[in-house]
Amino acid sequence: MKTHALLFVSIIIVLCGCKNKTKTKEARQPATSVDTVLSAMPTSAADYYFAGEYVLTGKEATLKDCATGKSLSITFGEVAYKVEKEYKALHLPEGTPVYAQFYGYITPNDEVEQIPGQQLVITRAISLNPETKCQASRLLTGSYITYIPNNIKPSERFTFTLYPDYTYRFSILDIAANTTREANGTWYLLKEDYIQFASNPLTNFRSEAFVNYDKMELIFKTSKRVYYRTTAE
Repeated sequence: MKTHALLFVSIIIVLCGCKNKTKTKEARQPATSVDTVLSAMPTSAADYYFAGEYVLTGKEATLKDCATGKSLSITFGEVAYKVEKEYKALHLPEGTPVYAQFYGYITPNDEVEQIPGQQLVITRAISLNPETKCQASRLLTGSYITYIPNNIKPSERFTFTLYPDYTYRFSILDIAANTTREANGTWYLLKEDYIQFASNPLTNFRSEAFVNYDKMELIFKTSKRVYYRTTAE
């Protein structure tokens, strides 16, 4: 019990977590001259940001997610149908990827169909841009570390590892004792450069961080602590 309590307190201190906050709706992003801008839809309770290469092949729509590199199948629905119509209106060869920005949430694929992976449910569609693709620098999966109290005389090493299924592992290494404490949770983008971390469903822990894509750093909103990218996974 002491170990679990210490781990939970450490995570709260490290990330300066706070209680759940009501999220404000994101403003629609302005369109460029090559964007097909889609009408904003009502925001759901789980309204996260996704950007990637959208492809419609036959009746199957997928999004190659820039943040994880994974291909997400898109579930059929009112907003997904509207996106399909806008994609077809571009008159591109079948299977041509188009850069897309959405808000929504992911769910496991239908177990009945026995198809592994995750599905994307679109709640808001922002734009389609046939002249843009995912950039390698937008891939967020991998490990990010920082040393406490500093890099010169560190006593602990904190590590965030982000996985392609939108889960993460947070670990604290006591350098002198060579012991590690760990916790797991989920992560999502609230917008292009802003991540929300959540712990397992047993707690209400939340923390948010800015993404510096140029240096591949995570800068936590409250503590301002910087985590540096080490490896891609």
